[in-house]
Amino acid sequence: MNETAVFSTLAGMGIMALVVIAALLLAVGIFYFLTLHQAMNAVSENNRPFPGALIWLGLIPGLGLIWYMIYILLLSGALKKELAQRQLAGDGGFGISVALVILQALCLIPYVNLLAAIPALVLWIVHWSKMSGYRRMLAPSAPALAAR
Repeated sequence: MNETAVFSTLAGMGIMALVVIAALLLAVGIFYFLTLHQAMNAVSENNRPFPGALIWLGLIPGLGLIWYMIYILLLSGALKKELAQRQLAGDGGFGISVALVILQALCLIPYVNLLAAIPALVLWIVHWSKMSGYRRMLAPSAPALAAR
């Protein structure tokens, strides 16, 4: 086997690995956006700044990152209003959302991104968990089963 064949094989394997990683990241992102979509839809219409389906604009390259940052801040504000209206405890995850937006903005700056990436990832997971919890808290409860 000559050097060109080895290089071609390694390049092909590298490209396949990148495609698999990109597909996995896209799948995780879709599930995260689905959670945000459902959380916004759990908020009553008078507290909701816009329909939950607009989170999917976050998949647009470039513009999507900025829209996503705006969306999570507006979602947290809507959740805070909804929780106050229903007299439930919680701040809607506003502090976590602001910190996540700041860390993600820092990830766009060269060299600073090396320091901000890991905390941003951890906070993103915490944010996802928090939004999922609020979604479950605000979801209409299932009808009670008839007592036998």
